[in-house]
Amino acid sequence: MKVKAMPKYNLFFIILASIILTACAGPSTRAPNISNQALAVEKQKQKNLLYKAQIDNQNRLYNISYPILTKNFEACNENLRPLYGMVMWNLTNVAKSYRKAAKELYGLSNRVSVRTVAKNSPAHKAGIKAGDVLIAINGTEIPEGKLGIKFTVKELKNGSNGPVKIAIGRNGKIYNKTIAPVKGCKYPVLMNKSPSLNAFADGKKIVISKGMMRFLENDNELALVISHELAHNAMLHIDKKRQNATVGVLGGTAVDVLLAAAGVNSGGQFSQLGESLGAKSYSVEFEQEADYVGMYFMARAGYNTKNVANFWRRLAAEGNSSIDRRTSHPTSPERFLSIEKTHLEIINKKRKGQKLVPNTRE
Repeated sequence: MKVKAMPKYNLFFIILASIILTACAGPSTRAPNISNQALAVEKQKQKNLLYKAQIDNQNRLYNISYPILTKNFEACNENLRPLYGMVMWNLTNVAKSYRKAAKELYGLSNRVSVRTVAKNSPAHKAGIKAGDVLIAINGTEIPEGKLGIKFTVKELKNGSNGPVKIAIGRNGKIYNKTIAPVKGCKYPVLMNKSPSLNAFADGKKIVISKGMMRFLENDNELALVISHELAHNAMLHIDKKRQNATVGVLGGTAVDVLLAAAGVNSGGQFSQLGESLGAKSYSVEFEQEADYVGMYFMARAGYNTKNVANFWRRLAAEGNSSIDRRTSHPTSPERFLSIEKTHLEIINKKRKGQKLVPNTRE
């Protein structure tokens, strides 16, 4: 039998590894031996802890955002959807690596069930609870697996036409519930796994980073951040930025054309510069407007606007450069003082019995 010669680089690697292992210093004590079984058990425990933390954060986001999205639906114009105040799930929309944790922690199966219920929502008032299994909607049985989630989402969207009849299973018994949804802004509030202190809106959704979730001290601060991002979407800031970028491109292109006519090849630099300048124009003002309008959004949702401005002091203490310098955002001192003044403005309107609507320019 012929034996294939080992490639030279593999041989050199083995020689190098042998030299390193024999020459390097090693430990002088004997650590306890760990069985594979014990290691597997501990690994699953830590996965369960990680998964529970993720679900807790997602539930918290939903419960805090629900009143903000529903109490300010008029500001979202046509970007609305029927909201019931509950989140549905099953094993098919859980990552495979966490399905065992979902089974152990929440008894999750392929049947569609309720993950969380927002306080004072239609689902809450109807008596639906986390863990309830959804059996049928308007008399039609809900299938299992991915089809079950799709069917449920589709049927609940039709709730804008009137109340929905839902059969739920709980502790071996079946209960029939009738739920009339309320209008809410069509911007889901999601969490990503980034450790950075960040939150953003893109005109379709609102995203809060895991790092920001850990940084926020209380529900009022979380409501402040969500309301700020909702204001970006509701005030159409993303669309306006795109429009400004387009205006900048057109202006820059005109300069490139004039230069080309004069025999100068600019390489489209002015078009690119115009796009950048256009996109950045009014960026600071948009952030100021989102801070201002967002305070009204959170106040109308029932959150306390007192002392939430301290969020910007604590964020500045993290060492960012926003204390002295404006970039695309106002400075953190400006934001603190503006939010404090807006809080007093809101309190004054409440005392006078006035509507909680932002002041507009004449």
